[in-house]
Amino acid sequence: MPTAMTRLSGSSKSSLPSFRTADPVTRRRFLAAAGGSAAGLAFALRPTARAHADGRIRADPFTIGVASGDPRPDGVLIWTRLAPQPLAVDAGLSPKSSYQVRWEVATDERFRTVVARGSATASPEESYSLHVDVTGLRPGRDYWYRFRCRNHLSPVGRTRTAPAPDSAPALRFAFASCMNYRAGYFHTMRDAAEQDLDVMFFLGDYLYEYPIEQLPVGRRIAADLPAEVVPMLATLDQYRLRYALYKLDPDLQNAHRMMPWVLTWDDHEFVNDYETDARDDLDRRAAAYRAYWENMPLRRPQRPRGSDARLYRRIDWGRTAQFDVLDTRQYRDPETAVSPAPDEGERRDPDRTVLGAEQERWLADSFGRRPVRWNFVAQQILMARLNTAADDQPTVFSPGTWDGYQASQQRMFDLVSTNLRRQQVRNFCSLGGDVHCSYVSDLMADTLDPESELIGVDITSPSISSAQDFDPVANEKRQVRRRMNASLRWADLHCGYDICDVTAERIRFDIRVVDKVSRDDSPVSTGASFTVEDGVPGYVDDHR
Repeated sequence: MPTAMTRLSGSSKSSLPSFRTADPVTRRRFLAAAGGSAAGLAFALRPTARAHADGRIRADPFTIGVASGDPRPDGVLIWTRLAPQPLAVDAGLSPKSSYQVRWEVATDERFRTVVARGSATASPEESYSLHVDVTGLRPGRDYWYRFRCRNHLSPVGRTRTAPAPDSAPALRFAFASCMNYRAGYFHTMRDAAEQDLDVMFFLGDYLYEYPIEQLPVGRRIAADLPAEVVPMLATLDQYRLRYALYKLDPDLQNAHRMMPWVLTWDDHEFVNDYETDARDDLDRRAAAYRAYWENMPLRRPQRPRGSDARLYRRIDWGRTAQFDVLDTRQYRDPETAVSPAPDEGERRDPDRTVLGAEQERWLADSFGRRPVRWNFVAQQILMARLNTAADDQPTVFSPGTWDGYQASQQRMFDLVSTNLRRQQVRNFCSLGGDVHCSYVSDLMADTLDPESELIGVDITSPSISSAQDFDPVANEKRQVRRRMNASLRWADLHCGYDICDVTAERIRFDIRVVDKVSRDDSPVSTGASFTVEDGVPGYVDDHR
């Protein structure tokens, strides 16, 4: 996608305060402006170029919003996709036309000080999506961005660059997973948009491939959804339409507008558990991967090549943190044939892997490569050892977590232990999702010995909606796992997401929960909080 960018000299200073220190009135004003029409904001851009052929855009093409992602100290990726008719197969655009779109980045939400601008081409080959890699920005500060196509203006997005490599600022981020549209509303994303976060890590299952149908308890499904939007996903058009449906959700749009996102996928962006009869359907897989990239704020290196896409990568946050973002789904061996998996046979097979050989080598080379206070691995699944047996029954494990691949799990823990001993890693934390349950666990060095030494912590995010409304009876039954696993500190079936406040001295995890996702006005609150201190493996405190 060709782009042209002009930097404005001397424009990196702003007379306005950073958004992070703005007063509540400023915050509310920006939220209101971002959520509504952008026409009230000054937009002094030159007229856009003519669209190729004679394609016309009469309606607003920015219906599914804007987003930013993968922040660096000198830049960030900004994204949008033109879709005047988002639930139409052609998005309401001419399949023979491309469209010129101009963009701007500024140091203030009213764009008084523009620091970068340019143009990009939205083409039908990439579903009219734009992935603009903006560079030349200053580290560790807020920016605002917007797009224009013809006379149509996009909503305004707020983003933030990563800090300078030699700085160590406090970090406030969220992580989340598992948004099932039919299971419930995404109003916890509304809560996240109000939390003044530096970045959101989304750890998979951004959408679900299942048919959009009314569940007994869940979101109220509109009766007039186009037929093409409803079925089980299998084709490129169907995957594209499902993303459009999700991105029409106002709370999800707002969360994308308010902060940069770092994303990786799990299984449902393609098919549940990469099922045996589907994992080798390379056409379907390529369609799912292509639609994912088109609809996410990802750079060109993450663009799929047919049925393969490299999503594993690194996000640095000064000397405060390093995030190794993994793909625990695409390259793993199939799950064990027996579920739950006994502690023998296939589970112990030394050749079976979660990450695949190439990604394992990449992680071994990158892990602890630079001195930081906190090393995070952001990935999809439960990493901690978890015996899922009922009381007094033989030990068994879930085949879909790291436990189903014991040798691969042990190699991961050995990598952490070795780097801790060499003092190349100071503190280790694994972030996960997938299980629709908030598990808070200590990590032990030996996957076969639950009483071995502590090496770090593991925490899985609640689901945004997939667990559906909170069931206290089912939640009480889940507590048997705490009795069977001394390293498990917390198990809870609420929907929600996690906030992580990071300083040089400690991490505090706040688990944000909601009782009902079948109602978009159900309040969000902090269900529990857990603390990790610098240099002390394992959790040292909790508040429930």
